[in-house]
Amino acid sequence: MKNQIPEVTHQLGKHWEQPQRECILIDDQHALLSRSDFNKLSEYSSTIPSGVYEGKMWKRLDGLFDPLCKPCNREWLLCWFGFGIDKGRCSINFRKILIAEELTGAA
Repeated sequence: MKNQIPEVTHQLGKHWEQPQRECILIDDQHALLSRSDFNKLSEYSSTIPSGVYEGKMWKRLDGLFDPLCKPCNREWLLCWFGFGIDKGRCSINFRKILIAEELTGAA
């Protein structure tokens, strides 16, 4: 389960725009998604979104507010709320984002 984003079942999820979880490939370190799916993610680089429920996703530019982090070392992270250890709590999970090149009909 650690490499899966849970399905959104909470009613608040109806009001949150994010890509379909089935379109994102995840391993222990990375999340592979298209540029269009990347653009669907809300950015929370300095905070964590409210409305906590399993399956909610966002992106974070890690290092953006760290004065010791050089711009070349910043990286985009896919973050999501997962299943917590205790009932009623969520874990926060993240993977480094890799953007997949999208195929176009142009030859």
